[in-house]
Amino acid sequence: MAVSTTCTLLTRTCKYETQCVLALTLYLVVILFRTPRGSLTKRLGKWHIQLNQGFELIVFRALMTGCHAETTSRREENMETKSLPSLFNNQDHFDKAYKVFCARSAKFKTYCDWVDGVFSEAVVGRLQVTLDGEEELRVMGVGSGSGEMDCLMLEQLKRRFPLINNRVVDPSQKLLVQYKAFAQTKAHQLHGVKFDFRQQTIEQYQEAGYVTKFHFISAVHSMYFVDNFDSSVMYLYDLLIPGGALLVILRQENNGWQRFLDRFPQLYGRACCHLQVTSRDLLNLLDRRGIPYTQYHQPTSCDITKCFDEASEEGSLLVDFLTQTVHFKEAAAEDEQRSMMEYLASSDCSERKNEAILLNIPRDAVVIIKQQEFN
Repeated sequence: MAVSTTCTLLTRTCKYETQCVLALTLYLVVILFRTPRGSLTKRLGKWHIQLNQGFELIVFRALMTGCHAETTSRREENMETKSLPSLFNNQDHFDKAYKVFCARSAKFKTYCDWVDGVFSEAVVGRLQVTLDGEEELRVMGVGSGSGEMDCLMLEQLKRRFPLINNRVVDPSQKLLVQYKAFAQTKAHQLHGVKFDFRQQTIEQYQEAGYVTKFHFISAVHSMYFVDNFDSSVMYLYDLLIPGGALLVILRQENNGWQRFLDRFPQLYGRACCHLQVTSRDLLNLLDRRGIPYTQYHQPTSCDITKCFDEASEEGSLLVDFLTQTVHFKEAAAEDEQRSMMEYLASSDCSERKNEAILLNIPRDAVVIIKQQEFN
């Protein structure tokens, strides 16, 4: 293969001038090492250098592969720069989409059933706490949202502990307002519970240097939003008194939604949270630290049937939540949209029951009891 031919092919293959120059330079360096000194000038002068065909083919293929890989990389980079609009940049739209997600996954019914059937035994009965007559049980909710789950747990805790001081840490003013309003509707059931609302992230709360220790801390689907998962979990664990309990609820590893997001990684990285965090990350952390825990499975799914109805506004909002994208069906290219929706409905992510398509999103509730300290 002549140098002139090689240069032509390299120029056609490599889109970017710098890559062509680099490829040609490498090719000529190889020639310098392969050609006897006496004939080098003559051969270069004729601009026709013959190498061992096998060796030259290897070099040429390597150069071509490098150019192709770089071109592909640039093309992928260009695609990534045209990212879809993140749902996390539009709070109002996020709230609408999240509301649909909760409704289609029967989220609060699932929690209600779990609290009624498991929480009393898993947490309330295991709290190794002895309080004086007027002493309050200190409770902390992290990322408690609008308060439905917290209030369910508080009702259960009140059966054993009539006086409770409940501190709520959540950065959303809107959700805290909703929490306060919801708690007012439960005033009779929650008689004896004092509420202390802090509009902060858990990082801001930690930086403030509060020293209060708690008997029970809950983090229900809020650990996706922390800056550092491991350090935040250990911080909450350190806030427990010995014998206290920490409840963390997360999606299970390899759930249908995670498979979908893993298949299209461009959906990651645009969010202000870590959607890929699962209960497995928590269990691995606790195992490394030698911290005992109890794991409770919550088999759950989300009915995504309406996602495939082009006329359904509810379906469009649900797609927006699952893709974490504002107006996904309008923003995504047709082929990208088709590819994502086909995979979302596939058996890798979902199952079909009768006429419904159910996205598998099983959850784990992990209860951690802080060990008593003995002298």
